[in-house]
Amino acid sequence: MRIILAIVMLCVAIAARATTPPQGFTARYSLSLEGMPLGETERRLERLANGDYLYATRTQATGVAALLMKDRIREESRFRFSKGRFLPLEYRYERSGGKQARSSSVQFDWKTRQARGSHNGEVWQVPVKPGVLDRLLYQLAVTYDLQTQRKRLSYQIAERGAVKQYDLAQAGEEILDTPLGPQATLKLQRIEGDYETSLWLAKGLVYLPVRIEHTEDGKRYRAELSAVSGIALPAMPRPAPR
Repeated sequence: MRIILAIVMLCVAIAARATTPPQGFTARYSLSLEGMPLGETERRLERLANGDYLYATRTQATGVAALLMKDRIREESRFRFSKGRFLPLEYRYERSGGKQARSSSVQFDWKTRQARGSHNGEVWQVPVKPGVLDRLLYQLAVTYDLQTQRKRLSYQIAERGAVKQYDLAQAGEEILDTPLGPQATLKLQRIEGDYETSLWLAKGLVYLPVRIEHTEDGKRYRAELSAVSGIALPAMPRPAPR
């Protein structure tokens, strides 16, 4: 009887988390290329006055790298959250300040179930169904799905005139030393051709990434969490008395 009651209570708890709206936060990351400091990224989630959400990232070079690289990258997703489901409304990406300016945008029309976008001036349109996300929003959905104990991390992404499937595989658990103290993390990986991305998501920080590594053309880029606000930090263990 107690086992049955425990199972029922667990199901109720999971269901409650599945419909709980995401909480706003700000996270900052230091970027490096093969160990060389490169820049910094800020990720911010906020709820707008009309009830929509805005998930945005800002990236720029710092220090010596800023003398060589003038690029600034801005990426954002505006979305709604209802009954445990993310509903993208608009996605924008802009890279400016450097030699390789790029821009992408996607607008989701859920009345006609169409996504209309452009990439570097090329216009495209593709039919979509509920559950389809954009390139940035799916990263937030991953952290939310892990909180709700979803096992299969597979996502449909509307980009560049097609709906593509992104699959993330669990690659074990690790404890990482971070500026916020040791963090128990779940490692996820996504491999597509010569591109490989690994994420370490901290269980005590609602599965916020504390490390991200991306390998491309034989070069390894890394982002390390340096600061976070809006998320309660796990209690640090006290040192044993001597």
